Amino acid sequence: MRRRPRSGFSLVELLVVIGMIGILAGFILPVVQQVRATADRLGCLNNLKQIGLALHHFHDARGRFPPVPFPSPPDGNPNAYLSWMALILPQLEQDSLYQVSVQACRIDPDALHDPPHLGLATVVRTYVCPADSRLLTPQTDRFQVRAAFTSYIGNAGTVSLEGKQGFAGVFGDSPNLSQFTDGTSQTLMAGERPPPDSFQAGWWYPGWWYLWGSRGPNAIIVLGGINNQDEDRCPITKVFGPGRTDNPCDRNHLWSLHPGGANFLFVDGSARFLPYSAEALIIPLASRNGGEIVELP
Repeated sequence: MRRRPRSGFSLVELLVVIGMIGILAGFILPVVQQVRATADRLGCLNNLKQIGLALHHFHDARGRFPPVPFPSPPDGNPNAYLSWMALILPQLEQDSLYQVSVQACRIDPDALHDPPHLGLATVVRTYVCPADSRLLTPQTDRFQVRAAFTSYIGNAGTVSLEGKQGFAGVFGDSPNLSQFTDGTSQTLMAGERPPPDSFQAGWWYPGWWYLWGSRGPNAIIVLGGINNQDEDRCPITKVFGPGRTDNPCDRNHLWSLHPGGANFLFVDGSARFLPYSAEALIIPLASRNGGEIVELP
């Protein structure tokens, strides 16, 4: 009797095909992950460049970096209540959000009150590193404050880990470019610092640096500073190095979700990735007038 031609796969052949697919997937998956990580790092770097450009546009218009000096009492002046990230919203093509925020300051000086401070819980994509999907939506902390967060933090100067006197940075006293005697390409403007999973740090909107209940630092950081908050006395042993979002104490130094280092913005508007092996350079780079000479890797 004549046999019919065999159709389909035998069980052995099917297992061989499945095995080959598994092997190929094992080769391809790390490549895909690496490509995605590279794209996230470059997207993050581009965010910092946009922020740097906005800060320079602000400086061109006001003659100094934010916040500009305000009268006392401030009488609703946004420079008294909002962070530098909120103050440069017009330079980031977010003028409508800025105008809402200015009006909110006239109504209520407490930037944690939403409403009227709608910006508190408004996500600004430029302030979110693509590697951190947590920050694409507002988050609520244990004090029931619902807010939007940022992956970046401004350089407010330094205090050495040995407790010696530090130097001024970019944010805090509204400097102008003539005050950067170390050179604008030798001074950090901002860097990466992911908020912890507890979300007790990393607000982009309010001007609060630290707040009760061990919340902060937020939009600015003094590198090498000691966290002496009542509920959370974190030992600070580094200014730049690997961290984890599940460790709240890692909010007190610079780090990123990228492998091997983090992105930084310099005062001249340039941005670049620095490896964790460059930690010794961060304190000299964070001062605007310390007289240090730094060779970047």
